[in-house]
Amino acid sequence: MRPSPAQASAQDAKDASPYPPDVEVVRQIPITQSKDLGSALDWLMSGAGKSGGLAELLDGMMARIVAAGVPAHRSTLHMGTLHPQLVGLGAVWARDRGVCDELRVDAHVRETEAYQKSPLKAAIDEGKAVRIRPQTDEARERFPMMKALAAENFTDYIAVPLHDRDELFNVVTISTRTPGGFSEEHVAAFKAVLPAFALNLQIAALTRIAGNVMAAYLGERSGARVLSGEIHRGSGETIDAIVWFSDMRGFTALSDRLSGPDMVRLLNAYFERLVEAVHANGGEVLKFMGDGMLAIFPVTDARPAADAAKAALTAAHSALAAVDAMNGGDGDALAIETEWRPIGTGIALHHGSVFYGNTGARDRLDFTVTGPTVNLAARVEPLTKETGRRLLVTEAVAKLLDEPVEELRAFPLRGVTEPVAVFAAK
Repeated sequence: MRPSPAQASAQDAKDASPYPPDVEVVRQIPITQSKDLGSALDWLMSGAGKSGGLAELLDGMMARIVAAGVPAHRSTLHMGTLHPQLVGLGAVWARDRGVCDELRVDAHVRETEAYQKSPLKAAIDEGKAVRIRPQTDEARERFPMMKALAAENFTDYIAVPLHDRDELFNVVTISTRTPGGFSEEHVAAFKAVLPAFALNLQIAALTRIAGNVMAAYLGERSGARVLSGEIHRGSGETIDAIVWFSDMRGFTALSDRLSGPDMVRLLNAYFERLVEAVHANGGEVLKFMGDGMLAIFPVTDARPAADAAKAALTAAHSALAAVDAMNGGDGDALAIETEWRPIGTGIALHHGSVFYGNTGARDRLDFTVTGPTVNLAARVEPLTKETGRRLLVTEAVAKLLDEPVEELRAFPLRGVTEPVAVFAAK
């Protein structure tokens, strides 16, 4: 299949990236060129540095120390974070390119040879400041990245750790092409602003960590709302949404056969496929319940109910295909000796109003969706076993879809007054 123009453009940008595959550019800003900026220390102590992202923070400091006479041509920032897939975030300030890139760094980067032979390893793992002259034979032999810096005529490289916690790290580097490298006055001027820079960075780090943790445990939208202050029991709103409820088949029997670690490995692989399908189609996973999963596809002005229903159905088809692939060769990578295949899943989709917000006890809350719509979706999902159909939708969803669905019959559901018409999606 030929890629779309947007996909081709994205691939071209990825191929042209100056960074390794484990590093992703998430945003880019032009660097500040003005020389009338005031001192870096005053700017950092004013608190202005923490109002933007990491790119703005690094650029703000570097623009001011360069304006003050420090001949820097490149600087990088490396910030550890708590995230399921990332080892950290960062930024690269490149004076010759005129931009500052903000980066996401995959957790696998620390396993690469490039990292193991990088001067950053000493700064990050051992908390040691490093100063290297890229043009020397010793530096190029010991640190492969110095070959690239030497080829670009860099003469001096300094990495300074800023972290005060063993489990995380913050490191900033600075490099120059100036013949002879930095003078001691230049180094002193750079290090003089680092305590204030580290303070701003720590605030940014704590904010990012809180956001990452909230997103990992509550989802992007729900996490953002909790961080914005929606933490009171009963706070929230009524929204329109397509509700997804799914359940793994044979979970109890699998739990009896598989060891605890193997069962967790299988569940992780299973949920990963479902979650990727939901997220790829604009949905949000709200909760895992044993082997069950609750998700929503909100209806908004930008995405009417018909579009949300189509997105939910597309996600369901993708999830089922991924589970099928897992039952095939994709599942071999799990290396579970006890037979577990095939696994199955049942998915139910329903449309209606839900309460989206905080429910629970005074000191233990859950940010989720509740209401009759959620309850009905949960009641329909077990019918996938009874009917032998893996994907069921209610009439409320069926009437929103363009593609044909097969009407089964109206089923009586526990806690629901009238029988509910249920349809099987192809």
